[in-house]
Amino acid sequence: MELWLLFIPACLALNLTPGPDIFFVLSQALGERRFAGLWAALGLGVSYLGHTLLAVAGLSALVMQSATAFMVLKYLGAAYLLYLGWTSLRSASTLHLPEAQHSDSIGRIFYRGLMVGLLNPKVALFFLAFLPQFISQERGSVPMQLLQLGLVFTLTATLCNGGYGLLGQRLKRGLQGRERVSVYLNRISGGLMMALGARLALVQQ
Repeated sequence: MELWLLFIPACLALNLTPGPDIFFVLSQALGERRFAGLWAALGLGVSYLGHTLLAVAGLSALVMQSATAFMVLKYLGAAYLLYLGWTSLRSASTLHLPEAQHSDSIGRIFYRGLMVGLLNPKVALFFLAFLPQFISQERGSVPMQLLQLGLVFTLTATLCNGGYGLLGQRLKRGLQGRERVSVYLNRISGGLMMALGARLALVQQ
């Protein structure tokens, strides 16, 4: 019980602090599809689960030991964010309203969140640096402990990201129906994603 009293507040503190994932969720919440922020948060949540399984299997450690693998993942993630941002900026010029019928599907939004999370090597590094601090040989199987901790982190992170997604949707709904506002929302969305991609590409290891 003492472990969880330390671990869960630490997870909440980390997940509530605005960062790349939260800004990504907000950028999606400003799009056309209803509850887009929630689906983006779910996509990110599945990616966290993937990183948890990689950490348990030891594959994340292998990737982090390879400078080449790290750089490949880093630039793939940056390129994907830049592509999403550019697509959003291009669509902004067409004055689409938030109710437009051709808005991105739920599956595409979920896929975006999944890929943004999986292609970010900083997430793998975070799991390797954060989770082991709560591991103890006295509590049994280390892989099982990693799995439990990773699942709890995934749950808290998804809930926090989803909360930000709902906040973003409420902001959009308050401005809904105004054509120029719709353009600006798309531009903000695209700008956020391109800024995140540039940050990921330029930040030092």
